[in-house]
Amino acid sequence: MARVPWASHRRWFIVGLLFLLQIINYVDRQALSVLAPALRDQLGFSTEQYSYIVTCFLVAYMIGFAAGGRMLDVFGVKRTLAAAVCVWSVAGMLHAAARTWVHLAAARLLLGLGEAVGPTGGAKAIGEWIPKRERGLCMAIFSNGLATGAVIAPPLVAFLALKSGWQAAFLITGALGFLWLAVWLLRYYPPEADPRLTEPERAVILAGRDQGQDRSASWREVLSNPACYSLLLARFLTDPVPYFFTFWLPEYLRRSHDFSVALIGMVAWIPYLAADVGGLSGGAISDVLVRRGWTPVRARRRLMLVAACLTPVAALAVRADSAAVALACIGVVLAAHSCWTTNLQTFMTERFPRSQVGTVIGLSGVGSSLGGIIAMLLTGVIVARHGYVPVFTVLGAMHATAFVLLSLMNPTKKEPVS
Repeated sequence: MARVPWASHRRWFIVGLLFLLQIINYVDRQALSVLAPALRDQLGFSTEQYSYIVTCFLVAYMIGFAAGGRMLDVFGVKRTLAAAVCVWSVAGMLHAAARTWVHLAAARLLLGLGEAVGPTGGAKAIGEWIPKRERGLCMAIFSNGLATGAVIAPPLVAFLALKSGWQAAFLITGALGFLWLAVWLLRYYPPEADPRLTEPERAVILAGRDQGQDRSASWREVLSNPACYSLLLARFLTDPVPYFFTFWLPEYLRRSHDFSVALIGMVAWIPYLAADVGGLSGGAISDVLVRRGWTPVRARRRLMLVAACLTPVAALAVRADSAAVALACIGVVLAAHSCWTTNLQTFMTERFPRSQVGTVIGLSGVGSSLGGIIAMLLTGVIVARHGYVPVFTVLGAMHATAFVLLSLMNPTKKEPVS
């Protein structure tokens, strides 16, 4: 592959912009989680009612994944992501008007519809802009925006709530999306049409593309590929892990270790810092393996296997008497999941034609949301009756189960090195 000067690497600006999108996505999503312990007291809703609020988000997230993935393939990344950011930013601000748990549930529905398009749209944009030998690291940077948002959200939201009230926390975090949107509309173009992209870099980006894949693929074409179902199942099993920690970690720390809102804001970000490291390491190492001659599929799978071997540490976290030990174990789990997700999403962009990537990732997101819906509903009931031990233990085994099923349903094929 031809080399281009670093100064002409506009594709890294695009990756940075998408990274910021993921940060905003997760800050808006996690604002309710950080404030949930206080809101439960102020608005008077139970643990099970909180699980209904979470489930409303996931139901809308599932619909948004399926519809958004298709819209990305039909209408393009720029317009579809712009509309999605508008929707979820308004929804985030509407949380400030809630007076009952039903109001929160309605706001979460709208938030889920918009936010589901963010990860799918970003992954599709990276598939269009980034050559394969750089794609693992770039996908890790993009995916780590979620973990970075999770690092930022607890102290930011707690600070805003303590200084200005919980309503202001929702209004300010919700408004962040509109700032990002202004830059997106002014500066994003597909690589074929970007006026700021140098011709040498454009040639590097377009050189590895398959020809004749610009038309939108039909649902029938996508669903006829068995690999699509294996990816849906993999996300169905593994994505409940980050959903659980996103929505329940503050509650767990409050009920099991007697943390205050201020203390949650001080330490709840720490496991997500580990997730940043896991995602970046997983993406970078798999890229190194590709450059050393491994096929992309084999490299991504090897890192996913390593991640699957680490997630059972969750069973140790919930049994630890020390909050510090529990947080350290949760950090290992989230780092492993971040590595898993980075390589799984990269695999999707390499396994399917560009015309199908948005639809495939969207459909896999349906599996993600279905798994999350079932897991969060069960979590509310199980935690109320049996505590957190069964939940942590089962979630720790999901990645290993998914890896076995993914390997059986989607066997590795020999392929030429890119």
